Amino acid sequence: MMELIIGNKYKWKYEPQILKYVGLKNGWHQFTLNGSLWCEVLSSDLKLMEEVK
Repeated sequence: MMELIIGNKYKWKYEPQILKYVGLKNGWHQFTLNGSLWCEVLSSDLKLMEEVK
């Protein structure tokens, strides 16, 4: 499983939006886009994301 780091950037595979990881809340990994909460992801779906270097 991918190890997420708060403040690092990630994106959905095959999607252009670069999201910033802000942490885990109530079992959901939260990501922001342009400073606003954009999506919440379950651990089981992290395989669909990749880190942006």
